[in-house]
Amino acid sequence: MAKEINKLDAKTIKNLSFDPDITNKYTDGGGLYLLVHKNGSKYWRFDYRRPITQKRNTLALGTVDNISLKEARLKRDETKRKLANGIDPAEERNNHRNEQKKKLENTFAKFSAEWLRIRQLEGKVDRETIRKLNKDILPFIGQKPITDLTVEQLEYDVTNSLVERGAFESARRVKSIMGMVLKLPFKKRLITYNPAYDITLPKPIKGHHNAIVNEAELKGMLQKIWRYHTDNPRARIRTEMALKLSAYIYQRPNEIRELLWEHVDFDNHRLCFSASKTHQDHIVPLSRQAFDILKQLEDMRTTSKYVFPSIKTSNESMSSDTVRQALNRIGYQGKHTAHGFRATARTILGEELEYRIDIIEHQLAHTVRDPNGTAYNRTKFLRRRRELMQLWADYLDTLRQGGDVSIFKPDQEDNLIKFTKYSVA
Repeated sequence: MAKEINKLDAKTIKNLSFDPDITNKYTDGGGLYLLVHKNGSKYWRFDYRRPITQKRNTLALGTVDNISLKEARLKRDETKRKLANGIDPAEERNNHRNEQKKKLENTFAKFSAEWLRIRQLEGKVDRETIRKLNKDILPFIGQKPITDLTVEQLEYDVTNSLVERGAFESARRVKSIMGMVLKLPFKKRLITYNPAYDITLPKPIKGHHNAIVNEAELKGMLQKIWRYHTDNPRARIRTEMALKLSAYIYQRPNEIRELLWEHVDFDNHRLCFSASKTHQDHIVPLSRQAFDILKQLEDMRTTSKYVFPSIKTSNESMSSDTVRQALNRIGYQGKHTAHGFRATARTILGEELEYRIDIIEHQLAHTVRDPNGTAYNRTKFLRRRRELMQLWADYLDTLRQGGDVSIFKPDQEDNLIKFTKYSVA
């Protein structure tokens, strides 16, 4: 005769209370029962025999407050089906809990720290990478399990905000960093694919001037520029000086090659000329480095009115092709143009050094507008622009010489993400 099941009903369960004289175990049948505690709480339990050892075991299903009678019966029936297939429900639950615990421990921050430790052993310097992690990545996905990360989430939480503020190079580098970090769990088969590789970023607009906007690449280019005449003895020293000045003051190429001596104000350490694109009077404060270059050029001065005269005639300025060919000669054809020095300064000053964009725009002689109309004028932010030009020149020299350029960047110490177990330091 089959054992009776479904003995309990909702009314009976509601009226049950703890009785010190009995076991307080109320059977519903099929191994399911209700246990009433002294505090009045009612717990669903299921008794069964383990599939392999046949030892008795009890499985907790929840409380009456969380699990209804109908739900408890469904859980009982489901558990019995698992037992019929040789699955131990308690063992399955423990395995699931261990997997969940492991999942929560395997965060992006954990693998970031592991990746940096490996790179440290390889002798790689990652100060700038750590800065990107702490500023642009970890605050948003550091504590998320790597198994939960998707392409859409990485874009939404990380790269989209960089793209929206025009920090395209930062977005590209952040994508690369996330991809390298997630390589670790991918190789360990903790994730089935690397979502960072499929992040979509805007493509450069055709017609824009190619420019180096990566610090490591910029360092290499500066070192080649500073060796230009040494490596190319037949080249004019003025070409090297034009390249250097282009890097320091990042004005439009024709404004540099057509610069007149009357534009150079040595007394006030600045250049004054009409911006070629906007036709507005423009002031370029001179850093110590730019001032020294112009002083060297003054020692070489001929009868020409031009700071960079043509090799053919003193009545004309240096050819528009001179700097382009020089950049091609040192290996930057298709990678960097004479006009590219402006994009280099605009990107790194804004994204890496985090200087105020409106001040940078003024120094670029761009038309900057405010709610009242055009805000540009030749003397606006002049003190800050002097500071900006010296900062940029010192940054370039430090980078070129292999120094620590982090001293030019905002102190992120207060914004570092501190993790209990896995920190990036």
